This record gives sequence, structure tokens and C-alpha cells, in this order.
Amino acid sequence: MKQREIPKYLISRRYISVLIALIVIFSSLYMVLYKPFSLAVWFSLDKVLNFSFTLLFYISAIVVLILSRLIMYSLQDRIELTVVNYLWWIMAENLIISLIYTLITVNFFPLEGVSTPELATRALMCVTCILMLPNGLVSFYAAYKAKCEEHDATLYQLQCLSEENRMLKMEKQNELIVAKIVSDDNKKESAPKMINFYDNSGVLRLTINVDALYYLESEDNYITIYYKHNEKLHSYMLRCRTRSVERSLEGTCMVRCHRSFIVNINKIRVMGENRRMHFLTLDDEQVSPIPVSKSYYQSLLSSLNTSTTPPKEEVAVAEDSQ
Repeated sequence: MKQREIPKYLISRRYISVLIALIVIFSSLYMVLYKPFSLAVWFSLDKVLNFSFTLLFYISAIVVLILSRLIMYSLQDRIELTVVNYLWWIMAENLIISLIYTLITVNFFPLEGVSTPELATRALMCVTCILMLPNGLVSFYAAYKAKCEEHDATLYQLQCLSEENRMLKMEKQNELIVAKIVSDDNKKESAPKMINFYDNSGVLRLTINVDALYYLESEDNYITIYYKHNEKLHSYMLRCRTRSVERSLEGTCMVRCHRSFIVNINKIRVMGENRRMHFLTLDDEQVSPIPVSKSYYQSLLSSLNTSTTPPKEEVAVAEDSQ
């Protein structure tokens, strides 16, 4: 448990934004309900002084959370973000926010008979309760999302192994009946190309047949891999650098078309243009149009024109018609 890595989605920018939004909504509701039962709450929307400090406290708390998550996001490759480390990080956030509340209360809304340590302890407990639910909801959903991806990827790889074993058995049976016609080199060329994907730690996370790959979408230190399994498009988020993945794809049909996208040129159906922006339509309706940036346009065209597969011919005709 101590060495278990936190769900990869917890550090993505999308989930950080969702967490901050949930905290703002839930904390507002919580404080409205909690106020009648607490002597230390000075939040108010009608008194000018109270409202000013209420707004100041909320803005300060949100800034603390945003800065904290941005620091966590930037340090994810330098420190080991285990479950225990993540919990300590959250407690540090709670402590800083509770200290801000305590300082405002002691200096501007002092309470008779309540010592500063008692007030700080009460504030820490209150802040922990407020942030517990949104943190828990996002964490559980992130873990669920990661487990679903791992499950789909495992099923895909098991199916690939099963198909490979079946093909090997068929080849052995055919070799007993039919004379060997195709050379070993031709067999290697006709064999499916498997691509390995490693994370930042060098751990192999996913192996996919290039024919099942559709495209990759990068976001800073993350790559989302989109592939087809059982006629359904699946995604798998991988924490790794884009350059390292791009190096492993050299010599394959995966070509960069945008700073954030690497596409399988064998899956391209049409290259179109809309408002002077080029885009790609793949051969699956589940995939949204993929943008093509000017810096990668010529290299993509070159890859399409040098390819001899039928889909590229269709793409060339569509591009000429533009």
C-alpha cells in the first residue's frame, strides 16, 4: 500500500480542474450548513467586512490548491507519488488553508475563551472534512478509470496472444500437409508489427498491433493511446514523454500531424480543409477530426504519397480535390 502509485489520472490537468470546481461547490454548501453549529465561523454575504474576508479566504484557499496541484504536476517526474505521499500532500494543503483561516480569525474576528491552538485544530478538522469528499470522489473515479483502461488493455493483449497461438498452430498443421513455399524473410515481413509502450520508469505498460492503433494524443507528460478492440475504440493513458514514444514509432505507419497528435496513416480516410485549417478524418466514426498543423503538413503529405496502401490513394484524391 505504501509503495503503490497513485492513479495516473489524478495528476492530469483535466482532473485537477474538476477537483478544484468540486471543492468550490462543496465548500460553499458545507459552510452554509455548518455555520449555525459553529461559534468560529465569521463568513457572511451581507456585512461588508465579513464578506470581504470571506472572499479573501476563499480566493486564498483556491490559490493554495491550484499552486499545490501545479507543483505536484511539475514534480511528478522527480518524486515518487505513492498513495502515502499523496495523502501527506493533501494534509499539507489542509494545514495551510486552516492556518490562513486561523490567522484571519485571530486578527480580525477574535473569540473570547477560544485559544489559538484550539481554533487552529478546529479549523484543520473543518477544512479536512470539507475537502475529504471532493478529494475522495475524484480519487475513486480516477482509480476506476485507470482500472477500466488496464482491464481493456489486458483483454486486448490476451486476445492477441490467443490469436497468435491459433495462427502458429494453423501454420504447423499446414507445414505438415503443404510444402514450404514462402521464405522465412517473407514470413517476417508479413507478420503483424507489434509496438511496445513504456512509461517514464521504463516499465512496459502496453503492447499493441500497429493495425489496431488509430492515433496518439499527447498532453505534456502524458500520452493517450487510442486503439480498436472488438470493434470498439478504447483509450489508454500512459505517463511518458512524447519524444520517447515518437522514437519508438520510427519506421512504422504512425506519423506526427500536429504537436499533440500522432496518427496511423493507414487509418486516414480523407484529408480536408476548413477555414484554412487542415484536418484528418479516420475510417472510424467514433474518432473526431484530427487537426493537421502547418509545420507537419508537408511531412504528412510526403508520408501519404510514399505509401502504397489503398487508403493513401483515396487520401491523395481527396487532397487534390481541395
